[in-house]
Amino acid sequence: MDFAEALRRTGFALSQDRSSRGLQTYAARPHRFLTYWVHAYDDGSALLTWEFEITDYLLELGIQLGSSETLNLYMFPVEDLRGRQEPVWLAHAIELVEAKLRSVDFMGPLP
Repeated sequence: MDFAEALRRTGFALSQDRSSRGLQTYAARPHRFLTYWVHAYDDGSALLTWEFEITDYLLELGIQLGSSETLNLYMFPVEDLRGRQEPVWLAHAIELVEAKLRSVDFMGPLP
């Protein structure tokens, strides 16, 4: 399986084609409030980042964040994940993101 097939099987679809600039961007929404973004570069490298619509998510739970202004209130990673355009890398990167999101525990001690 090549990287394009791995993206498709993982639910990614082409979001922006900037092939003339050496970049294609793919998006996947595995969760109502979560979006994954993969930036695939012509040099064979890739970047995985994500955004989580935290304000909308908390409102669903009856919790207000700040003034409840949902625009621009997303959680993002401090550092994006970079690697080669390989199915194994993509699967591992997604596993790391999911582990990080599962680690959020508002009542537990900080790691």
